[in-house]
Amino acid sequence: MVYIALIILLVAIELLYFKIADKYNIIDKPNNRSSHTSITLRGGGIIFPIAISIAFFGICFLGSNPRSGFGRGS
Repeated sequence: MVYIALIILLVAIELLYFKIADKYNIIDKPNNRSSHTSITLRGGGIIFPIAISIAFFGICFLGSNPRSGFGRGS
């Protein structure tokens, strides 16, 4: 159940970032050297450090036992 909540949280954060990137025009316009042909939002990789931070918080501060899975295991 905790994994599903984390996936939903990270997808929501990613969609929020894409809205911010679209609002502030954080885009990559293709040129002759580009491998893509349409305008692409940049910076989606910022989700990875956020995901690692959330996992670290869950393990260190919520009392997770590595043998029992994520969160407060039995």
